[in-house]
Amino acid sequence: MMYITQESHKLEVAPRPPMAVTNAVHWRSEGIKYRKNEVFLDVIESVNLLANSNGNVLRSEIVGSIKMRVYLSGMPELRLGLNDKVLFESTGRGKSKSVELEDTKFHQCVRLSRFENDRTISFIPPDGDFELMSYRLNTHVKPLIWIESVIERHAHSRVEYMVKAKSQFKRRSTANNVEIIIPVPTDADSPKFKTTIGSVKYVPEKTCIVWSIKSFPGGKEYLMRAHFGLPSVVAEEVDGRPPINVRFEIPYFTTSGIQVRYLKIIEKSGYQALPWVRYITQNGDYQLRTQ
Repeated sequence: MMYITQESHKLEVAPRPPMAVTNAVHWRSEGIKYRKNEVFLDVIESVNLLANSNGNVLRSEIVGSIKMRVYLSGMPELRLGLNDKVLFESTGRGKSKSVELEDTKFHQCVRLSRFENDRTISFIPPDGDFELMSYRLNTHVKPLIWIESVIERHAHSRVEYMVKAKSQFKRRSTANNVEIIIPVPTDADSPKFKTTIGSVKYVPEKTCIVWSIKSFPGGKEYLMRAHFGLPSVVAEEVDGRPPINVRFEIPYFTTSGIQVRYLKIIEKSGYQALPWVRYITQNGDYQLRTQ
């Protein structure tokens, strides 16, 4: 998605009158003008997760933020509506799909008294890029990408890995740029790989192999085999092996189920502006313990 740069669209900003006269806000200048009025809103969620080798989730949370790029003329007021559980229950929509936001933090532009009163997120935005709000959800999340690994070690000769990756989200979604980072012994050499999808590389300076999958649709399962020689006489203990780490990004998808219900733009000149909304889920600290 291409974004419009501010400089090419902005007219000269007129000298700012005293704030008491205009009721202006210090994070936004007077006299901003764009030929095309647009708002881009990204809901970005990171999943922090630790699971043991049996698939039991030991720790999970969702950390989210709403980031905006605002290219609007004048002094617009924006109102953002979310499927906020507190709001839905207070208005008798308790059975509707809603999320309970915790640890909510807002940009200084948000009218906190208005939010506390009726859960409306109302604000005069800064120009350009800023983070409108962040939130956290302490919630049980099943691993979006689950990894099973079987390691066969033949003392003083070789080690073999059989790794299965399974996407546990809906088929209509796709994880992009997936990286599965599997730790290997420090004395491993002569790597050989075989995989049903993607590519595998050995990163000796980090004593790991990285299995990269460009596009990983929901409800799919892929296999990878790795074979290493082990020249040293001393075999490393299996206990205490570092966990497998997983990196990914899933566009048009949120783990929490948060939804932007509306984004209203009110400006005295009455222009029409186009809001663009995207949802993205990413890995945070995403660790899977192995056998």
